[in-house]
Amino acid sequence: MMDSNPNLFISLFHWRPVEGRTPGENFLTEAFVYCLRRNEMFRSWWLTKILGSDVIDADLRIRTRASHLDDERETTIYPDIDIRGILTSGQPFSLLVEVKWGARYDHTQIAKYDRLLKFERNSHLVFISANSMDCRNAWMQRHSLSAAFHVFEWQQIYSSLATLSQDCRSSQELVEFMREHGISSPEPITQSLLQSYVTTRDFTKRLRRYCEKLLNELPWDFLPLHYQDTRRQEVKDQYGRVAIVFSRHDWNGTITIGFLYSNQDHRVKFADGSDASVDLMMRLEANPTVVGRAEVVSALQKRASEVRQCGGEVRLAGDRDNQNSHTLFIAQRSLSEFLDNSDETSQLLAMHTQIRAWSTVLFGGGELEKALERFDPIG
Repeated sequence: MMDSNPNLFISLFHWRPVEGRTPGENFLTEAFVYCLRRNEMFRSWWLTKILGSDVIDADLRIRTRASHLDDERETTIYPDIDIRGILTSGQPFSLLVEVKWGARYDHTQIAKYDRLLKFERNSHLVFISANSMDCRNAWMQRHSLSAAFHVFEWQQIYSSLATLSQDCRSSQELVEFMREHGISSPEPITQSLLQSYVTTRDFTKRLRRYCEKLLNELPWDFLPLHYQDTRRQEVKDQYGRVAIVFSRHDWNGTITIGFLYSNQDHRVKFADGSDASVDLMMRLEANPTVVGRAEVVSALQKRASEVRQCGGEVRLAGDRDNQNSHTLFIAQRSLSEFLDNSDETSQLLAMHTQIRAWSTVLFGGGELEKALERFDPIG
């Protein structure tokens, strides 16, 4: 029987900070389960969406930290959420939930849960994450699982919880918490929002979100190994751009990938030829007097024609249209060209495809990266 008097604070106390670490994922799990227990309307919506049927509340059990023995591997497994019950048709069901917030999708973890449900009737697995790309990857691997598999983004949970929280104060507070921590439902950038921005300059926070999702949710294996070091990656809003900064040792050779919203510092026209727009951009930077610059420029010149064939505008050091002496290379494409995609994830995938195309050509053959090594300290 479901606990009729759940206590959120008792549940959360199990996950109090240890050695300076705040277990946010466990915190969110407990808060979510608490709302499932307290909010009948939300619980009914969520379980019906998964099970395709109403359940008998009196026979419903919702647990966290439940332990299960994996006989096949002789280990103990602790699913984030374990839900058992009976449908109104009288059929029993089993449901295990894997919750992610910050951590990445791990199919081996889902496979462990699947083994636990191997002999269960009407078994279901659920994966919940704020990472859109992980949700897509999880769904693509569902065919290897025996249990029925369901994927939710936290923004889906947020939207439904916000709609169904009128009579549940704890649900309202969780909605506020999710909004505060950026796991709510974002609106994709639209053409009208872009046009509004050109005059009001009020959506750089949205550009930062896109940069953070590009950095954290998509692969960067097409860049040379030096730039794949996560300790050298950071999203910054500076010099009229919101961009991921892929730093090199002493700045020279740094790559910035993101969005150019002001051309005052970069001193180039936007891709559409105007002075008031927003571009997806990729830039390679270096001091005008750094040793080895000529070799890098030479390597870039050999690749420029092919890079231009990938789309957008491309300018190199010494080009008349490039008036910033620190810019070795800059590729730009109007942001508006990516907005035909109607949702955020599709827009990000299209942008990432463009960045990959530029980068793959630019660093193909290794000549450019070899030239850039001239900027690195010896020893």
